[in-house]
Amino acid sequence: MKVIHLTDIHLTRSREQKIFDVNPYDNFDFVCEEILRIKSIIEIELIIVSGDISNDGEVDSYRYFLNKMESLNLPYLAILGNHDLKNNFDIALAEEKSKYIINSNEYNNRIWHFISVDTVVAGEDHGLISKDTLIELERKIIANSHYNIALFMHHHAIPVGIPIVDNCMLNNGKELLKLCEKYKVKFIGSGHAHTSRIWHHNTMTTCVAPAVVFQWLPGTETVKISKGFGFNVIDFSFDLSVTSCIY
Repeated sequence: MKVIHLTDIHLTRSREQKIFDVNPYDNFDFVCEEILRIKSIIEIELIIVSGDISNDGEVDSYRYFLNKMESLNLPYLAILGNHDLKNNFDIALAEEKSKYIINSNEYNNRIWHFISVDTVVAGEDHGLISKDTLIELERKIIANSHYNIALFMHHHAIPVGIPIVDNCMLNNGKELLKLCEKYKVKFIGSGHAHTSRIWHHNTMTTCVAPAVVFQWLPGTETVKISKGFGFNVIDFSFDLSVTSCIY
């Protein structure tokens, strides 16, 4: 199966508002057109959006997001990030009555089981998986152990070498990785870092997708960006592969 992984869209209060001279709506529109083009060539089964859908949690930005996602006619998981406001997302979701969003936050086909993990700490940029969430995650992994397990979340668990985001990554990433190694989880996907990165340890692949809005320059400790943007296409076949589409 093939999955598209989007992250860090950062839709602003209005279409005219830019972030560091980048219009996130233009980038998101372009990405959606690319998804439709790719969908016409290869079979895409699922889209996963791993957080920071909105830059400031405005209800209108979520309305726009949900309407665009519906136009793709594909099932999708929507995970919230540190910039998102769950109450406002839920308001938009109740209004729009989206057909394709997967409200259970889990998805499976005959081989893979996908689980979204909440890493958001209210009012903070860094991420943390609460003890209760870790316990529930372990329960879900065990219950679905007959599948290959893939986890998706907002914050990255392994440093990417960019201080401006590594200073606010997943605080208990090592604990998560230990749990995943114990149960032979096959894949962890995340966003937040505004860069593209892949690690392989034993039988597990850990992957950060490029941001839809912009990328941080490698190694930067201050606000320095590249206007490149993109997403990942992940082939969850026997030989798992990740294609980063950068524009």
